Amino acid sequence: MAATSSEKKTAAEVVAMLDLQRHPDGGFILETFRDPSISLPKSALPPRYKVDRAVSNAIYFLLPAGEIVKLHRIPCAETWHYYMGEPLTVFEVHDDGQFKMTVVGPDLRHGQKPQYTVPPNVWFGAFLTCDIESFTEDGSVFVKTPGRDSELHYSFVGVTCAPAFQIEDDEMATRESMKALAPKAEAFINYLKAEQRREESMALTSAEKKTAAEIVAMLDLQRHPDGGFYLETFRDPSISLPKSALPPRYKVDRSVSSAIYFLLPAGEIAKLHRIPCAETWHYYMGEPLTVFEVHDDGQIKMTVVGPDLRHGQRPQYTVPPNVWFGAFLTCDIESFTEDGSVFVKTPGRDPELHYSFVGVTCAPAFQFEDNEMATRETMKTLAPKAEAFINYLVPSD
Repeated sequence: MAATSSEKKTAAEVVAMLDLQRHPDGGFILETFRDPSISLPKSALPPRYKVDRAVSNAIYFLLPAGEIVKLHRIPCAETWHYYMGEPLTVFEVHDDGQFKMTVVGPDLRHGQKPQYTVPPNVWFGAFLTCDIESFTEDGSVFVKTPGRDSELHYSFVGVTCAPAFQIEDDEMATRESMKALAPKAEAFINYLKAEQRREESMALTSAEKKTAAEIVAMLDLQRHPDGGFYLETFRDPSISLPKSALPPRYKVDRSVSSAIYFLLPAGEIAKLHRIPCAETWHYYMGEPLTVFEVHDDGQIKMTVVGPDLRHGQRPQYTVPPNVWFGAFLTCDIESFTEDGSVFVKTPGRDPELHYSFVGVTCAPAFQFEDNEMATRETMKTLAPKAEAFINYLVPSD
């Protein structure tokens, strides 16, 4: 369900397992998805977008201790997702000179958030929260934490952009312009770091593990009509896509992107359905979750979204547009045959203690009008060998 301290991976191990590459501005990166289904011409976008692009993209990003993401801005909204390691602070400077610090991490009780969206056209950078020992409230003075091993101390996150990120748009900040905009934050601008946080907040201990009800209450999640609990955290108001500019399966106008929190307790499922947009899942905490897909050629695919890289789990996975899919807690199924024809459920699982808490991002934005629920008859015709899983993920009621 979560890596123990003995299983904790070094930064070099994560980089090697996922084939991350050095980013020119700090850290390590791998683009995991770029949506080919919709292309947005420059002419259809606001002026700060310099080139044509796909509707969305996603990356893995690892930032070691002592490194930073330099202050910059891009025209698209950028959503950060905490996966593992230490919390990370996103530092923003707004056009009115105000600055904002948001800690992206797993410790909900201390105000951290596993998902955070930087609005379009906002100056921002990032750093490991625990790299700063203390700082003044106005950002004028801070003290670094000494002697931090970059192999043991790192943050591993996902980042999703819609419209897709293009390097041509990336505008790097200058010290001169930033100090003129936010003079009191000179110390952070010079180095770009922020927010104190005690070392014990880097990861949840077993004693700190929250129940499903506690997370639902802390984040004000609501019942989802198709199972689990959710909260929409972001819907990008900066770009509206008319139905006429989208492929036929999009039924209404919409924003360019949306993001939600989603909690699935043991014994519940996300029912088989399909939507016209790509949907990226991000593991935050709790147990791993299996995304089950049925493709048009009748093939099934199961992907475990979770933190255990050594055993093939991935903290980020994108379901392509127009693919039938559902989800369930991986540990809810004790065993199954490779073709999906037979499986055995795990008995006696308490939904308060056993759950998966994830984030989901969609671009173009999700709209309930597009949501097409699967029927058993259609799915069994498409993938007859997977009848057991189809019966499980398409309830008869």
